[in-house]
Amino acid sequence: MEEAFVRRDLIALSCAGGHAILHAAEAEAASIGVPECIAVVDASGELLAFSRMDGARPGSIEIALTKARSAARRRRATADEAGGDVLNGVRMALAAQLHVTGVGGGLPVVVDGQTIGGVGVSSGTSDEDVAVARAGIAALLA
Repeated sequence: MEEAFVRRDLIALSCAGGHAILHAAEAEAASIGVPECIAVVDASGELLAFSRMDGARPGSIEIALTKARSAARRRRATADEAGGDVLNGVRMALAAQLHVTGVGGGLPVVVDGQTIGGVGVSSGTSDEDVAVARAGIAALLA
């Protein structure tokens, strides 16, 4: 009976995995010439690794962290929140006390069908932020 109350099928993102994502994302940001704030969180949205590259805007620190947390906890890309409806996105962010965002640049980290974390990138355009996040995740999955 005990087995019904214990989950043994969960995998997790390690600290080393978080740093692998972070360093690959930094390399991509450097290659496109956009200094970024990059946050990597575990599945619960807690910080594993963070970088504010030289020249990245200080105001982007919290945005990167919110993007990472939103992607991990909601298990979807932040750009997919609210189906692109700006008003619903604002309502959702307010209802979640600003812990959810519909701004592009946050991606979930998915391994074997399980969301094990999230990456949030901020300081560039949404497209640049997404490209940097993708590069980080690709390095982990390679």
